[in-house]
Amino acid sequence: MENAQEPIQPDTTWQTAARLFRQALTPLAILIAVVGLILLLSGLTRRLSLHGAGSLIDTPTTQPGTNSTPIAGSSITALTGGSLEQIILNRDLIPYTVIPDRPPTQVITYTVQPGDTVSGIASRFYLDRSTIYWGNINTLGGDVHMLRTGMDLYILPVDGVYHVADGIQTLQWIADNYLVDVERIIDSSYNDLAGLTPGSIPNWGTQIVVPGGTGPMADWRSPILETRDASGRVVQAFMPNMPGSCGTVPGGRGTGTWVNPVPGGYLITSVFDGFHSGIDLANNTGTPIVAADNGVVIFAGWVNESWGYGQLVVLDHGGWTTYYAHLSEVSVYCGQGIFQGQQIGLMGSTGWSTGPHLHFEMRWNHIPDNPASYIPF
Repeated sequence: MENAQEPIQPDTTWQTAARLFRQALTPLAILIAVVGLILLLSGLTRRLSLHGAGSLIDTPTTQPGTNSTPIAGSSITALTGGSLEQIILNRDLIPYTVIPDRPPTQVITYTVQPGDTVSGIASRFYLDRSTIYWGNINTLGGDVHMLRTGMDLYILPVDGVYHVADGIQTLQWIADNYLVDVERIIDSSYNDLAGLTPGSIPNWGTQIVVPGGTGPMADWRSPILETRDASGRVVQAFMPNMPGSCGTVPGGRGTGTWVNPVPGGYLITSVFDGFHSGIDLANNTGTPIVAADNGVVIFAGWVNESWGYGQLVVLDHGGWTTYYAHLSEVSVYCGQGIFQGQQIGLMGSTGWSTGPHLHFEMRWNHIPDNPASYIPF
């Protein structure tokens, strides 16, 4: 006998609702999750944007009535105090490292450039001008006014003196000569003197930094003193303390063209370079010397022995000056107006000279320039 099936009972209202809820649970959960995620992301985005980490406005504006100046970088707009204001964020990067200027840490060399002065070079390297002089006395010939373009100078790392040992003097003698404690020389990191004593004698030619040392005083007075006379005209005194000084005389005016100062012939025995401020033209004693351009005599006669020029004539051409040195005879007088090609003296060998020749210089604003750049020798 077959078993009879039980009749299916209809669902109650609660059972129907439960079945429908179970069927809709999965898509509803997904929908709720998506909506929640959207709301969460929206909130985070707004929060981050208010702190400058979200979408940024690149072109900042300034509210009317304010003096704010936008800073290079980025900006955002935020609600502050009931109004929209720009918040400027400086995000620019500096793509290099700034290294401050500082003195050298060891002795270096510097090549003199056009327009340089001893004081200007000293200032550039944070040194006293006397240190430049004391570090280069031999190069400058003991005269601060002999600085020339192209000259190589020693630049010390500290103020003091640069001494060259002669193989005879002890370290104690060197220290006493420059008025410092000998231990400052021995212990200085700028010298290689470890293990030496005050009585030690450095090898000949050893270059020694004497920190804080004091050398012979330099004469910083300018060789040119310019003033104005009663009428307001500029007058000048060239080397006023020299025997051949003309005192105050008016300046001259040249043509700007140049002729050879030794028209009778010559042999070039020395050229212009960093250690020689002119050109040497040799011939016999008594060879006529002429003016290279129109000018006025501002010096005529002897120069102090320390300068080495001997008998010298200096002509002013207005900006330019020309020097005619080692003369055996001077043919002009102070304040005289001179024409180009006019004889001003005779060749000789006075001063620091090893034979008859003319030492000829051309200076622009008293800075030596190469005569061969203007005259075809």
